[in-house]
Amino acid sequence: MKKTKDIAGFLGVEPVTIRKYCGALEKHGYIVFKDGSGQRQYSDKDATVFQELKALCERSGMTVDAAAEVVATRNLRSFDVIAPSVLEPEKHDLMRYDKRYDQMMEAVKEMVERNERQAAELERIHKRMDDQNANITVILREILETRRMLAAANDKKWWQFWRKSNDSS
Repeated sequence: MKKTKDIAGFLGVEPVTIRKYCGALEKHGYIVFKDGSGQRQYSDKDATVFQELKALCERSGMTVDAAAEVVATRNLRSFDVIAPSVLEPEKHDLMRYDKRYDQMMEAVKEMVERNERQAAELERIHKRMDDQNANITVILREILETRRMLAAANDKKWWQFWRKSNDSS
């Protein structure tokens, strides 16, 4: 059995986050083992559940409470063997939540695919803008060089103000 700080280290979060996750999961019926002194003890399965909760929050932007409801409902089925009397009245709810979870995971996958397509399109736009900027820079240099050449051709000394611009001496 693992302690809160072990699970926190595994997930790369603070222990307070694990306690928050646990409270949210317990609120929705998930059961975490407590020893004689009331301290929570976590199994490998609990670590996996916390990892699933964290991933769902990060990928979908759901609140911890909403994600905990989905994850707890999905993982309550494993307790069916241990405590069937607790779950029997709620089997229809489990099926409904299981469908909602599958729908939400499908929506998350679609969003990830859409984000990947948008990132590729954005990369293409950035490349095109870089090419355009390079072309604009070349054109501006040519314009400046042309202006310098015109200015040099029209450049008269101050004491030659009486001469026409066609005079070349």
